[in-house]
Amino acid sequence: MPGERRDTHVRQQSEPRLPDFYMPAMWPLDLQRSLHDWFRAWRQRRLYRQLLKLDDRQLASRDLDRRRLGEMANTPLRQLVAQRRKRPSAARAAR
Repeated sequence: MPGERRDTHVRQQSEPRLPDFYMPAMWPLDLQRSLHDWFRAWRQRRLYRQLLKLDDRQLASRDLDRRRLGEMANTPLRQLVAQRRKRPSAARAAR
């Protein structure tokens, strides 16, 4: 009423305490990109190893060289990932 005083003071709310184990809502994109690169390198190396099972006539019909396929099939995954990261992708080039 007219004689009453209103309490207009806004209480400051303290921030809620974070739990001991905190997981942010943002997905770790670098981890996802790294896992994707390693998976693609593994699939690429697996493809080379499958191609090595073909005979020389089948490889020649596909214009493939057994020696080069052997080199690529025995390349460490770390090296394949590094090569893939150096190479500009078609998606980046289209931008």
